[in-house]
Amino acid sequence: MSKRASLVQLLVRNWPIKLAAGFFAVMLYVAVAAEQPLSQSFAMRLSVGVPPGRTVRQQPAGVTVVLSGKGSEILKLRSFPRAIRKVIPDTFSSSVWRVQLGPADVELPKGIDVQVADIRPRDIEVVLDSVIHRDVRIVPRVKVEAESGYVVRGLSITPSLARLIGPEKSLAGIDSVTTLPTVISSVNGPFFQTVPIDTAPLGVIRIMPKAVRMAGEVSAIIERSIGAVPITTAASGFTGFLLSPERVAVTVRGPESRVNTLTRDSVRVVAHLVGKAGPGGYARLTVSAPPGILAHAVPDSVSLKRRGGRG
Repeated sequence: MSKRASLVQLLVRNWPIKLAAGFFAVMLYVAVAAEQPLSQSFAMRLSVGVPPGRTVRQQPAGVTVVLSGKGSEILKLRSFPRAIRKVIPDTFSSSVWRVQLGPADVELPKGIDVQVADIRPRDIEVVLDSVIHRDVRIVPRVKVEAESGYVVRGLSITPSLARLIGPEKSLAGIDSVTTLPTVISSVNGPFFQTVPIDTAPLGVIRIMPKAVRMAGEVSAIIERSIGAVPITTAASGFTGFLLSPERVAVTVRGPESRVNTLTRDSVRVVAHLVGKAGPGGYARLTVSAPPGILAHAVPDSVSLKRRGGRG
């Protein structure tokens, strides 16, 4: 028998056992390799969300992410998303947005035990179109309805200015913004309410903040009488005559905190001659009081008498 025939016979002898041994050897190699640490690079796209009304002038370059883990885990990454997503804040107004990427920015599939070993490049610049910012007044369109027996003492708005961000031509001529029309009803004490700013007229212009805080308080309305207020005359037609009486009571009505501080000097009673001075003549009384205070004299008119006691 030739040497060649002997070699072939040797190779095919017990071939099932040899094939099984080879298969298990390959599987053992694969199993051992799957447990070995492995690193692999993935090309990823940077997806940038820009504020409304702005555009990206220069798209950022791609990013290479190096992932490490067991070979069996790396093999599971065939279909994971190849994008890193970042959002530029609405308040950003410059032309170049700089961001530093980190491992937390890479969205890895759940249940796969791999780590981000490296990101190249880490520092990214995104070039946007130019915008400007402007601070403008916030005008409240708020109506406060106090309960019966109360009056609104004051209304404040915080903040009083808003920052607008947008193209220069879009901001031209805008010097104020307003809140949405709002009614605050049934108020009987201090109140606070958040009111949205009306952004509909602004279009692509961004605004910060988008809401303001309205605050105020009310005061109970009370009425009291101030006695013995002297009467003054408004013209020279009273020459030779006296007013009877020369002092009257004044009833004042308004916020409790203000009404309680009023004195005789806080109001002024003026007599206005009706007709001609003489027997049977009289004068009508008017009262001047501080703003927000209602006042009237009691009585609201006085008679005239000649000086010296004669009628």
